[in-house]
Amino acid sequence: MKTVILEENCRMRVGDLPLPELEPDEVRIKVVSAGICSSDVPRAFEGGAHVYPLVMGHEMAGEVVICGAAATAEFALGDRVVVFPLLPCGRCGECQNKHYARCRSYDYYGSRRNGGFAQYLNVKSWNLLPLPNNLSFDDAALVEPVAVVVHALDRAGVLSSPGSSNSEIVIVGAGFLGLVAVQILHLLRPTTPVTLIDRNAYKLEIGAAAGAKTHLLASDADWQDFLNDSRSRFQVAIEATGVPDTFRRSVELACPGGRVMWMGNISAKLDLPQALVSSILRKELTILGTWNSSYDGRKPSDWTKVLDLMVQGFRPASLVTDFVGLDGLPGILERLYAHKQRIERHEILKAIVHPNKKD
Repeated sequence: MKTVILEENCRMRVGDLPLPELEPDEVRIKVVSAGICSSDVPRAFEGGAHVYPLVMGHEMAGEVVICGAAATAEFALGDRVVVFPLLPCGRCGECQNKHYARCRSYDYYGSRRNGGFAQYLNVKSWNLLPLPNNLSFDDAALVEPVAVVVHALDRAGVLSSPGSSNSEIVIVGAGFLGLVAVQILHLLRPTTPVTLIDRNAYKLEIGAAAGAKTHLLASDADWQDFLNDSRSRFQVAIEATGVPDTFRRSVELACPGGRVMWMGNISAKLDLPQALVSSILRKELTILGTWNSSYDGRKPSDWTKVLDLMVQGFRPASLVTDFVGLDGLPGILERLYAHKQRIERHEILKAIVHPNKKD
């Protein structure tokens, strides 16, 4: 099968790999759509892979082409499915309590084992959910990152807590996750005031179209002017970039008694100055972390919530700016890395790979 292989740091190759033997509890899927995650960039260019060689790709959806002997009762040829990429150990205390994202010894498609940047993938049947008929494969490939956002918003108490519709929310970062958060809040909490901050005007325009009040803060001076305004304090501050500086900014943006949700996957060392820590104490802030999403097969979870949202018309693929085949994957990852390093500017909001289509 054709795939893209990360052979070592900074070296990818489009080539062929043999299809591994199908285990009894596995289903082989033809990967139709696979999202490129921001975490794939450091994995490819900053030594972030756990193993080499590696086929990346953990956001994916496809069609069943064959079932292992133990999976035939659940799936059939041609079924449309989405993949939960985390493989929990099933033995630790967190797994016993069904907090699988907190598993102490997990595996992961596209990170710790081969993933979806390939024409085919063998997947444990437990990790597959059937897709509603009205859902496209491109939307389905984005269930994973959208579930991450839903999990964070739930933990921040802005979706289900009494009075949450009156909470003023600020989201720092208008990347894919930040914009999805704006869209979900607009859909489920249309009266909730949402402010979106970013250094990219193009992304802020998308956020404004989804109902957010936007602020372009491209320099330290911009930030200082914004923070000097006494109105720039919020009950809930959500960090959605992973940049250490915005972790600090999120604390500054929270009002006394507020909540700070750290959602971004931090990209470097974070130092908290004494004065900032003192402000956490004096303002009696609640700082929350979030990681991945809840999943329990076909039982209710963040993943089933997202599928329900999509049935109701939520379409995250509307944010996708770039579509490529496997041949184009190394190039778009290189452009994303150049943008991250501020070597070149690329307005790539979200990219999807179609492994079985030509570029």
